[in-house]
Amino acid sequence: MPDQSPSSRRFRADSCFVTGGALLALLVVGGLFWAKYNMSTVKEWRGGNAWNLTYEAAAVSGDPRAAAVRYRHNPDSFRKDFRDERLGAIRLPWHTEANVNTGAVARMEVAPAGEGQVSCRILLDGVRVVAEGRSPAPGEPAVCEVTTSSTPEKWPTKPS
Repeated sequence: MPDQSPSSRRFRADSCFVTGGALLALLVVGGLFWAKYNMSTVKEWRGGNAWNLTYEAAAVSGDPRAAAVRYRHNPDSFRKDFRDERLGAIRLPWHTEANVNTGAVARMEVAPAGEGQVSCRILLDGVRVVAEGRSPAPGEPAVCEVTTSSTPEKWPTKPS
C-alpha cells in the first residue's frame, strides 16, 4: 500500500503545482514569440491595414502659393478604393495627414502659382521622408509618388 502520509501528499501537490506553473510559463513565452513573428500575418487576416502619411508642400521660389494641390488617400482602410483630393489655390507651406492602404500608391502633385517653383514631400508617420519632388522648371508642378509597403509595420529601408 502506498504511503498516504501528509508529507507525501504535500510533496505530490507541490510537484503538480510547480509542473503546472512551468507549463503555463512555457505557453505564455511561446505565445509571445508566436505573436512577435506572426503579427503581420494576423493583421493581414483581419484586414484594414493602412499607413499614416503626411503630405507637405512648400514654395521654393516665387509666389508662396500653390495654384492647386492634389493628393491620394484611402478613406476606408478596409476597402481598396482610393480618393484623389483636389484643392484650389492655397498658401504655402501646407501639410495634411492621410491614410494610404498597404501596397497602394501614395501620390501628390503641387502646381505652383504663376512662374513659381514648389516642392513636395511624403512622410511616413510624420517623420521619415519616403518621397520628395521639386518643380523641374518655373511654373511646372512638383510630383511625389511612392508605393507603400505591402507588409504592415515593415516599411523597407532606403537602399544605400
